[in-house]
Amino acid sequence: MASSMFRRVCCSSAIKAINSGLNLTTVRLGTHRKFPTKKVVNPFVQRRTDFIKKLVLALVQFERVQTTLMRAKELKKYSDLLITLSQRRSPPPDLDMIQQGFILNEAEALENMITKRIINRRSKKVIIQPKELSEEEFVARCREEASNILMGNKDALVKLYGPLKERYEDRYGGFTRIIKILSPTKSPYPQMAYVELIDNDLEPLPDFPVIKEGKITVYGSNSESDSESSEVIAVGH
Repeated sequence: MASSMFRRVCCSSAIKAINSGLNLTTVRLGTHRKFPTKKVVNPFVQRRTDFIKKLVLALVQFERVQTTLMRAKELKKYSDLLITLSQRRSPPPDLDMIQQGFILNEAEALENMITKRIINRRSKKVIIQPKELSEEEFVARCREEASNILMGNKDALVKLYGPLKERYEDRYGGFTRIIKILSPTKSPYPQMAYVELIDNDLEPLPDFPVIKEGKITVYGSNSESDSESSEVIAVGH
């Protein structure tokens, strides 16, 4: 009963629209089959630039860098990998994910291992596994990739394989840390952050404001006497 009433209303509305002179467009109700398509990459846009390498080079030289939060997360990934390359002695499977100093994703690494071969008079794609490296070849490859990340800077490479390698000899992972700089909400500018190496000899950063109950609380120091006379600033909305 309800369906018949709905059909009558639809038919009456369509007749009124035709009589009023409106242009009606037909809509196909059938679903179309979705074929898997390959992602199109613009050949005129450079996906990776040397900017991240310059940040890594500055971090190795000065051991503390200020940049945006998104860049800081990427910089931490590259800096941890750089120090790991100087410490590794056994061949791990992660060297195939690096190319010319850039970290590849899984699709790009797989594409590098795929080659075309003629099998049964047909061209087919075959995945070729990388060959196993000896210990000497692996150490040389690690040094080469570290040099690519540091853009061939000899002073930074000497510091990497000298003081930094000795400093993090007993540490596995977590060589850098990110310190966020508080920014007001709805700010048109990106959030900034500090990236620094662990156990550096630099002066410690001052205490940054902390949001508590919707307000920014600025602390002068960590002492209890100064915490009582802390200044409270409302967050700008």
